[in-house]
Amino acid sequence: MSAQPPPLPAGPTPAPPGGAPPRGWWQRHWKWALPVAIVAAIALVALAIAALLFGVRSTLVGSDVYQDAVARARANHDIIALIGEPMAEGFMPTGSINTSTTGGGSGEAELTITLTGPDGDGTLVVEAERKRGQWRYASLVFLDASGRGPVTLVDADAGIGAPAIAP
Repeated sequence: MSAQPPPLPAGPTPAPPGGAPPRGWWQRHWKWALPVAIVAAIALVALAIAALLFGVRSTLVGSDVYQDAVARARANHDIIALIGEPMAEGFMPTGSINTSTTGGGSGEAELTITLTGPDGDGTLVVEAERKRGQWRYASLVFLDASGRGPVTLVDADAGIGAPAIAP
């Protein structure tokens, strides 16, 4: 009596004689999957950059020194005469605001804010320093894009709560 060996467990299907092995998912779908993956990666990078820009913008626009500087510009008759009303702020201010809560609140701000109106546009340049929680302007000047002259809104000793000083 000859004993038969047990059958082998089922495994991968062997390649048919003379045929190619079965193709995997990637081999079957790479022509549409690769472009989709590239577009998804580009979209994620663009989304991350947009989130960063909107975060920086909201931080700058929400600061008290930005709000006060724009309010002073909107109330200044010389700026209204140059660019007209209604005034609109540019989308992205440039510059920086650095603050600290130690020592009663200190910091510095250097901002450039674009203002546009129906009669023209210009740039509001803000330089301020914060000591003991109070912002003091080193410079608050509006520069008209047409070159009709700068408008000084505040002198170096006026704080945020002080009235604007016209030239």
